[in-house]
Amino acid sequence: MTRVGSKDIAIIIPARNEQARIGACLAALAGQCAGRTAVILVINNTTDRTGSMARDTALRLGIDLTVLEHRLAWHEGVGTARRIGCEHVLQTMPALRYMFTTDADCIVGPDWIARNCAHLETVDAVCGKINLLTSEAGILDGMDLHLAELEGIYRSLVQEIYALHSPGCADIGGTHGEAAGASLAFNRTAYLAAGGFPPVRCGEDRRIVRALRLAGCQVRHADDVTVQASCRLVGRAVGGMSDALKARISGIGYSVDDCLPPADWLVERMRSKTLGPWPPHVSARFRLNAQDLPRHIEILEDFRKSERLLPARIAAAEAMPC
Repeated sequence: MTRVGSKDIAIIIPARNEQARIGACLAALAGQCAGRTAVILVINNTTDRTGSMARDTALRLGIDLTVLEHRLAWHEGVGTARRIGCEHVLQTMPALRYMFTTDADCIVGPDWIARNCAHLETVDAVCGKINLLTSEAGILDGMDLHLAELEGIYRSLVQEIYALHSPGCADIGGTHGEAAGASLAFNRTAYLAAGGFPPVRCGEDRRIVRALRLAGCQVRHADDVTVQASCRLVGRAVGGMSDALKARISGIGYSVDDCLPPADWLVERMRSKTLGPWPPHVSARFRLNAQDLPRHIEILEDFRKSERLLPARIAAAEAMPC
């Protein structure tokens, strides 16, 4: 059991059948886990030796680890596991100040804890930048690079629109803009204000970031807080990163990220000033196909040009004699 004492940082990691990866995940944290940090591993529906591997690694590396094992129902998943871990630390760590999350198939950066803490001195929550493990990059050799480039262009345009037109979202301009459970950090007050992680199978990370913004919390998408994530194509969460990567190397048209709405929807919401918080969520019915991105990019680029021209037109009209 964790020796809570005066520890004020908790790292929550959900895991299911991760015996091959949990050792590397914990090893990346080991050098950063000073006396103020406790690690909570929430194992669910596991049939392998994830728990024993984690305990052995923690003992060898001097990590203060608590392992919670649960059997989740079919409609529950990673969101439920994160919530279980967070509820545990809220109840058992009286000095709790910060709550971090990552995933069992991820390798956090060597200064991940320190960088998160530095940002949390001035904001309420931090979304880290997710890179893919370079050692597994070959898995993605079949990806259509042109479509990937188009999705990146469209993402930048969508983020620019949210930064300019969505209240409280100016911070996302020029950042990675992601909100992945592989690297999230909150102060205790912000987590409670957002209502905690929703107990869902997938998508709990973006949901809590939207809830944080709606609650008036300040969120930062920090490029210097980094995590390397697995490129594996058989994942643990339906609709998660593995499914997204598999779609992108399938060789056929695929749906782009569900935080990228259609261009006409965005223009309408901008004009009516009804954009919600970042990141948005596009239902399966309205998600864009990657093959259609050129048309949507053109719409947003045209709208951006018209916005930039508008102030000049107004100024010219005001300067004309009556």
